[in-house]
Formats: sequence, structure tokens, C-alpha cells
Amino acid sequence: MRFITLILRNLLRRRTRTVLTASGLAVAIASVLDLVGIASNFERSFLTIFVGKGIDLLVVRAGISNQLSSNLDQKLGDKLRGTEGVAQVAATLIDTVGFEGAGIASALINGWESGSPLFKGLRILEGRAFEPNEKNVAMLGRVLALNLGKKVGDKLDVAGEPFRVIGIYEGESLFDSGALVVPLATLQQMMGRESQVTGFVIQARSPDPVAIADLRKRIEAEFPGVAATPARDYVQRDVQIRLSRVMAWATTALALLLGSVGMLNTMIMAVFERTQEIGVLRALGWRRSRVLRLILGESVCLGLFGAALGMVLAVVGLRALLLAPTARGFIDPNLPPAVLFLGLILGLLLSILGGVYPAVRASLLDPSEALRHE
Repeated sequence: MRFITLILRNLLRRRTRTVLTASGLAVAIASVLDLVGIASNFERSFLTIFVGKGIDLLVVRAGISNQLSSNLDQKLGDKLRGTEGVAQVAATLIDTVGFEGAGIASALINGWESGSPLFKGLRILEGRAFEPNEKNVAMLGRVLALNLGKKVGDKLDVAGEPFRVIGIYEGESLFDSGALVVPLATLQQMMGRESQVTGFVIQARSPDPVAIADLRKRIEAEFPGVAATPARDYVQRDVQIRLSRVMAWATTALALLLGSVGMLNTMIMAVFERTQEIGVLRALGWRRSRVLRLILGESVCLGLFGAALGMVLAVVGLRALLLAPTARGFIDPNLPPAVLFLGLILGLLLSILGGVYPAVRASLLDPSEALRHE
């Protein structure tokens, strides 16, 4: 009988225990993969907004951790355009609005100027973009339009203000597709922030990182109280992204702890129940190292089975989340390959952490004592 066949037969002899242990591991691994996947997709989608629009620097109020809380004078944009090394400047006002009738608690609303470089990367599916001096018109991202059941020409209530939908667009990022865009002046009036913006996006004349770093220093030196941050750095420092990352890895640590304890309990019980069997194997000439490999092999097979099941549950779980309207436009249901590979690593870690002690204990059993065990 082959060694791997013996391992599998030992697991199948106690099918209920094997399935329950693997299911527990699968739930723990699926939770980790979903949280890590959401955090990873969240960060990637956020970064895609800047990369797709060719944004090199984001200028916001210094000391803030989220652009929503930033507040700058719109006239600062004219001064930034005159700064050496600046190719384009676009003002943006960002806030969130809810659509209770559609079950959407929070959706991003962007206030942009007509013809702004921020429109780069948006593909108009229906209708058109707004023109200068237009008011109370809105462009909806495809996902948001689907969730609201709106099309071009429909009326839309936004924070108590009537708007007319003039365009449906597709963005390169889920955040774009799940948001809406309105004229900057209209949003400023709605939010009581006349002549104020939350930030400016800048495209540098030179894509060279050294030139961009120099431009950043010049802006912060010339305009005290503002921070000019490279797009990638801004995304990585965003408070929501950092919180999601911390939650994901905290869940990973907890899953490792609980999963390894569950695996440890299962393997210890398996060794205890098979004490005489192990004694027979030792009496027949099995070395301690082979007994250790047998028990550890069972643990690894169990861990890999749990990991495979966990990856399936993670994929299904993410897609199930999309049934909730509040999740659409914010959650990418596709797990990156690196995150799925993490599930395999977790399965191996859990099997090793929970299987080493029982395997060592089994290998140290004295054959004569094991044969007398009842």
C-alpha cells in the first residue's frame, strides 16, 4: 500500500470528523480571503481612478486623513496652474449622498467643472456630459444607474435637490461606476461650500519621479497649509484603506489561532484513538520519522482540503454580497490570484501549526506501551 493511500484511507475512516474539521477551516479561510480580497480590490480600484486619469499629485488640506474632510479655496487652482512643472490642474469637490428608496446608504458624488481632465477614463454609454453653466444635471455611473433604475432623461432627487439625468457612463474603476458626477458649482451650492473644493488633481509636465518629487516640494513650500501627495502614496495612506487592511490581517491572525486549535484537537484525538495501531506499525519496523510523516501528512491533506473548500466559499461569498444594493459599485467580486494563493498558504500553515505536536507525540510512542494501550 502506498504511503499517500494510507494517509487518505485514515482520513476517510472518520469521514464526519474530517468533513467537520475541514469545514471549520474552510469558514475561517473564506473569511480571511474575503476581507483581504475586499481590502485589496478597494485599494486597487481607488488607485485606478488616479492612474487612469493620468494624475500625478493630489493637493489637499495638510494634516487630513481623508479627502472628504479637506477644504481649500477654489482660487488656489489658478495659482497652481502658474507653478513651474504643472501641465494640468482640475478642481474637485467630493461628498457622499444616500438614496434611501433604493436602499443605498452612501454613494460618492463628484463635483467637476465642465471639460475637466477628470472626465478622462469615463466612457459615455448613453447621453452626454454636461456643458458650461448647466445646473442640476447629473451623470450616473453604470452601476449606480442600474441600482437606482434610472436612465437618461429621468429625474433624480439628490439630497433633496431635483436633478435631471443627462448621461450614463462606465468608469475604469468600480468607484467611478458606482458614483455620480454633477457640475462643481451646483454641488458647492447644495453643500453650502461656495468657492470651496476638497482638492485639486495635478498632472505634471514630466512623468519622471524626480521631477514630480521636486514639483511636490515647490507646491508645499509656496502654498503653506496644503499637502501635495503622489497618487499611490495618497491611496495607501487613506484612513479607510488602512482600516480595511488592519481588519483583514487581524482576521487572518484570529483565523490562524482558531484554525490551528481546531486542527490540533482533531489530530490529538486521531493519535489517541490509534495508539495501538501506531504501536503495531512501530513493532513492524516503522521508524519514528515515518510515523511523524504519516500524522503530519494527514494534517496537511486535511488543511489543503479545507483551503480548497475555503477558496470556493470565498468566491461564492463575495458574489453573494453583490445581492445587496449597498455593496454594488464598491465591491469587486473577483478575488486576485495572489489572494487565492494566500488561502493555500493558510491551509498549509494551519495544518502545520495544528499537526506538528500530535505528529511528534505519535512518533515518540514506545511500541510496547502503545500495544498495551486500551
